[in-house]
Order: sequence, then structure tokens, then C-alpha cells
Amino acid sequence: MQDHAAALESVLRKLGLDPLEVRDLALINRGPRSRLYRLRVGAQRSALKWFPEGATHEPQAYILLGALRVPTLTLLAHSDDALLLEDLEASLSWRSADEGDLRQRETGRAVAEWYQFLHLAGRDLVVRGAPDWLQPPWKDLSAEAILSLPDRLGLGRSPVWRLAAEHIELLKAAVEARPLTLNHRDFYWTNLALSRVAPRKAIVFDYHLLRLGLMWSDCRNVLTSLGPAAAEAFLESYGEVDPREKLLDGPLSVLEALQNAAELPSVPRWALGALADVRSGRLAALLEEALASL
Repeated sequence: MQDHAAALESVLRKLGLDPLEVRDLALINRGPRSRLYRLRVGAQRSALKWFPEGATHEPQAYILLGALRVPTLTLLAHSDDALLLEDLEASLSWRSADEGDLRQRETGRAVAEWYQFLHLAGRDLVVRGAPDWLQPPWKDLSAEAILSLPDRLGLGRSPVWRLAAEHIELLKAAVEARPLTLNHRDFYWTNLALSRVAPRKAIVFDYHLLRLGLMWSDCRNVLTSLGPAAAEAFLESYGEVDPREKLLDGPLSVLEALQNAAELPSVPRWALGALADVRSGRLAALLEEALASL
């Protein structure tokens, strides 16, 4: 406990805070890679996100998005392993979303507007040259990695693995030939802030998964969490996406989910759909449709 307190005190100092002036410091969430605190210094309340295992690219992501003028939570200070952000509970402009918000059309429209900001800014960034830490999620997908998945995930032998392994480089090249942009890749109501007054605006936060990718890949990720009315409003507001992106994203998104799941001690809930896609034959169908489009 003393080691933890000393480390936290060091974090506060790196953020320009005097630990003796910090009041009401409270841990509100402990994740696998980060800890979230609320605190007060004088009259100002803020949120501290600390990454105890060391540097992460999320502080870099906040700086990058700020430079691109993509709306984010107000960044008050940062270090290589911590962020000091506005506290949504004390904000006069924003509030934390709740699960019910994801069923409302106005949420779908507001979220679509934020993703338009992100994707348009991301397109421009890629043209100018994205920083090296922004790697696409399919970078580590190789024939060898794919052929190891059935054993690592307890899946049966199937011709789909050979089909995917033999064509993965072709699929990756086809995706990389498309216009790429920034992808948030982690949409959920717990990562969403909504304006307190109308018209509804949205800020999507938590950027630890920020990468390069296709516009549709991010849209697909959003649509899995929105209710039917909100999803319809999102698509209406966001606009058309090239159908070729949908074809390429289909098999790659399943393979990426399987690859990520295979690196964890046990299969997480978010990967169960990808496992079902293998067992049902859907992954094979997605691969065949994507390859036929090339």
C-alpha cells in the first residue's frame, strides 16, 4: 500500500499537482490496465486516469485528437502514464451516458456526427502521414498466426483456417489500398458523454484502442451497441459507406477478434460472436465473398 501511495503521489506531481492540496481522492474504477480516480484541488473537480503498468498511447491520442480538432473531454494535464481530465459529474456541459441513451434516435445522430469528425480528420491525417504508433489492427495477422488459432482457442479443425491463411496477405493489401482513417474501435455507453442541453451532442472517449482502419469498421463497431432506432438514425446521419469496405471488413474483423482473444487467459464475452462465426460457417462465407470482390 505504501508503494502504491508513493507511486500515485509521483503521478500527481508529474501532472503538476501538489499532493498536499489534493482532496476527496477516490478510486472509482479499476480496469486491467488503468485506474480511474476522482479528485478535487480547490474548487476544481477532475478525473485522473492512471496507467500503472507504464506508458500507453492514450495520452498521445488525446494530444493528436486535440490537434485535429476532434471533440474530446477537456484535457487538463498529461504525462506518459496518466491523464487529468474534466470530471463529467461536475461538468456543466456534459454528462455521462447511460444504457438507455443508446436506444434514442437523437443519440444515434449525435454519435454519427462525432464519428464524422473523427473519420474526416483521420483521412486527412493519413494523407499527411500518421504517426508510427497508429498501427492497423490487422498488422499481426499472418498465415502462421491464423493457423495457430484453432489450438489456442479450442476450435476444431476446419478448411476455413487454410483458406484464411492462404489469402490473408491479399486481404490485407486490399484493405490498405482503400482510404484509411482513424478508428476508435471501442464504442459503448460507458465511453460516451452527451450534452446536457439540446441539440444533443456527443463525445466518445477512451482512446486506448485508437488505430488506423476503414470507416465502415468503426461504424460496424458502433452499430453493435446501438438500439434499432438509434442505429437507424446513426446510418441516416453518417451517410453512405463504400460497400467494398463492408466486404473486406467482414472476415478481417472476425479474424482480428479471434487473434485478440487468443492472447488472453480465457475467451472474453466480446469474442463469443467470432467463435460462433467459425462454428456456423459464417467466417468461411465472409472470406469467400471478400475474395470474390477482389
